[in-house]
Amino acid sequence: MNNRPYGNELLAVARRVLLDELLPLLPAERVYDALMVANAMAIAARELAPHADGDRDAAAAIGGFFQLAGVQDAEATEAGLAELVRQRKVAPKHEPALRALLLSLTESKLALSNPKYVKS
Repeated sequence: MNNRPYGNELLAVARRVLLDELLPLLPAERVYDALMVANAMAIAARELAPHADGDRDAAAAIGGFFQLAGVQDAEATEAGLAELVRQRKVAPKHEPALRALLLSLTESKLALSNPKYVKS
């Protein structure tokens, strides 16, 4: 069974039509709005891509950090991690691992929202 086109592919086609065919027809004061819409469509397409398993990967990374740090009473989500940090429950010896995790999570989000910013 073929389930294509996927949502990310549909968004890519719609974005291309917006940029190539509709944008030149818009008055100058609406061009910025159209470019913002096109950017949002690109981000959504990347999030919908079949390989974009960011939420699952983030939960696994956070869960791994919680195991390393001996945290048992927190949910392995970004909200759980944020609460752990707010409550200052990360031991100093685990701070380098926390920094590495936060950098990794940030890079993953940038890869979706602004992939040109992330160094390849």
